[in-house]
Amino acid sequence: MWLSGQHKRPAESGEGQTGIVTMSGEETAVLLDSERRGVQVYAPAGYRWAPMVGQQVLVIQGKGEIPCVVGARQDLVPDRVTIQADRMAIQGGTVEMKAGGEAVIQAGKLELTADVSVKGEALEEMIARIVRAILAGGGAG
Repeated sequence: MWLSGQHKRPAESGEGQTGIVTMSGEETAVLLDSERRGVQVYAPAGYRWAPMVGQQVLVIQGKGEIPCVVGARQDLVPDRVTIQADRMAIQGGTVEMKAGGEAVIQAGKLELTADVSVKGEALEEMIARIVRAILAGGGAG
C-alpha cells in the first residue's frame, strides 16, 4: 500500500530532528522515524540532565555515530534563566536568575556547604554581631 512507505524519512548526517522521548534513565530512547534506543544525551560540561518520557527533544547524528539528544523544547520566559528539577516544578526545586539581579530559589530543603557572606560579611560574623547587639540592648542594627 502506498501509505505504508510514507513515514518520516531518516535524517541526513548532521541534520537535526525532533522526537519524543519514550524511555529515560539508564537507556534513553526517542521516537524519530522509528524508535531509537541507546541514544546518548549531551549537556553543557558539569551539568547532568536526563530528558523525561514524553518530552520533545532535538536529536542530531554524525556520520556513523549514535544519535544524540542535544536539548529539549523549552517554554521560554524572557530576561531570566531557570533551572528546574522537573517539568512541573511542583515537587522538584527551581533556581531562577532574573535580569534585574534577583535570584529566586524554591526548594523543600536547601543545604549549603560553603562559606556564606552577606554583603561582604561572613554569615557567622553577622549573626554573632546581631546577637551581641541584641544582648547589649542595642537592637539588631
